[in-house]
Amino acid sequence: GSIMKKWMSAVCVLMAVLFMTGCGKDNSFNPSVSSLYIEKNGEITQAIVESFAQEYYSLDEFSAMVQKEVDVYNQKLGETKITVESTEVKDSVMYLKLHYADADTYRLYNEEYLFVGSVEDALSEGLSFNMIFRDADYEGEYTAADVTENKSETVAVAKEEGVIQLEKPVKYVSSNVEILDAHTVEVMPIEAEDEYAYIIY
Repeated sequence: GSIMKKWMSAVCVLMAVLFMTGCGKDNSFNPSVSSLYIEKNGEITQAIVESFAQEYYSLDEFSAMVQKEVDVYNQKLGETKITVESTEVKDSVMYLKLHYADADTYRLYNEEYLFVGSVEDALSEGLSFNMIFRDADYEGEYTAADVTENKSETVAVAKEEGVIQLEKPVKYVSSNVEILDAHTVEVMPIEAEDEYAYIIY
């Protein structure tokens, strides 16, 4: 059934490019600040929200520029792993949404650390969970052993500060992450080179 699925997603991408519609996407991801949305399947949507000075570019020129850059990148990868989901300007603010096939694509394209995978994969990549964790209710403190007990849970590991929205509800976060609501967290600024932010869900 995966060929059919592949074909459907190709149609989906085509539709998205032609009509700028999110295809089967959760349209509740319309953030007012730049943020990442991590889907259940590990795909990632990045929303970039910035003030847009119309005198420098028209939206069409800007959209064409972004599309060209993404096309060049996909050519380099040899497959389409990034798509431009939408670009719009409202009240001098630009909203750009880019969709990535996975965290690795995001990491390569943005040159920003991001890991999304199972706890087991994270451990085998050498990521250390050696910090204090809190649960979604801020009730207790948990150690690395507590939060890595279930190896099949998913973890997102980030380095850059900012808002991350999850399709699944959050379970644990490291102490450098604020929980904003059941599905939204904010990574605080990280100074230390060997420190990462962990979100388990």
